[in-house]
Amino acid sequence: MADNSIFRQLGVDGALQTFLDSRLDKFNQPWYKNYFSFSAPQLSLSYTAVLGESVITTAASVVSRDAETPLRARQAIAKLSGEIPAIKVMRKLNESHVRDYMALQELSNISDKAKADQVWKLIWDDSKYVAESVDKRIDVMCAQALSTGKINIDSDTNPDGIVLPAIDLLHPNENKTNASVDWATSASAKPIEDISAVVDKAAGTGLMFEKIIMDAKAYALFAKSAQVKDSVSAFFGITKSASSSATAPITLDRINEYMMASRLPVIEVVNIKVAIEKNGVSSVMNPWKEANVAFVPAGNLGEIKNAVAVEETRPVEKVVYAKKENTLISKWSNNEPFGEWTKAELNAFPALTAINQIHLLSTDKGFTL
Repeated sequence: MADNSIFRQLGVDGALQTFLDSRLDKFNQPWYKNYFSFSAPQLSLSYTAVLGESVITTAASVVSRDAETPLRARQAIAKLSGEIPAIKVMRKLNESHVRDYMALQELSNISDKAKADQVWKLIWDDSKYVAESVDKRIDVMCAQALSTGKINIDSDTNPDGIVLPAIDLLHPNENKTNASVDWATSASAKPIEDISAVVDKAAGTGLMFEKIIMDAKAYALFAKSAQVKDSVSAFFGITKSASSSATAPITLDRINEYMMASRLPVIEVVNIKVAIEKNGVSSVMNPWKEANVAFVPAGNLGEIKNAVAVEETRPVEKVVYAKKENTLISKWSNNEPFGEWTKAELNAFPALTAINQIHLLSTDKGFTL
């Protein structure tokens, strides 16, 4: 049974919420917020996401003055349906930690302010940890969705939770392209031609891209390819003498200046790393598929479908609650086993609603088309 938090400062109604609100700028901003926004919270765990189908507007007809107005057909709307899963994490202050805290509070040579600061630091550290842990899980799902069109919840990425088959987000097969030559073959790779081919293919359907998102590893292959070096060097008028081994300084800024001049989307490099804990040991994973490059339009790419946590509608007695945006944070203590607990919960799942306007390029020819 839950008992009051050991931190008496949280006994004041709304104290935890006020404290977290005052420190919102101290939370690390998750990557997914660059491309996804939260939908309105719902009570039901079932969701349906409408996937944008039409990318081109047909021209109106020129008709005689007294003719009927032509009626345009409405394309079929693709939908993705599913159930919103729970994302949860908990952290504990054990008896040893609590005894250290109590001992410090009893010291007479430490000011009341220093004691209060220590209390709020303990509250902040655990609250920040669990809230950001939830954000990291959404980062994983959104990076997978954007780089593969699927989400994997398996024993490697979710070792102490549920394991599911790959969740297909209905990415159109025609929006996938293989590189003409594996980019790892720098001497013969043609990354600029590969990118131009994707852009031209999309332009045929009336679609324009704002940027190209690629992992740092794919970008390194892109930047060191002979075609990119030669093209960027020529654009900036940089020449190499026969007696010199120097090459053009290929920076991302220079590459993007060349891309814009060539009427190609600019490149954004991502380097997403997320720690996954298994049996108390953390290892780092990259949720973005390194070999895949995503071409994306301007604007929001999707929504985080989310449902209200049960404890928001039926709060547990003696548990202190607060919200960090859509994530519910709760704090309480137990006497058996003894400890102070901090939990974060968010019922959420990303829907890539712009998936029909996103193209993927496999730099290692990994797509079966």
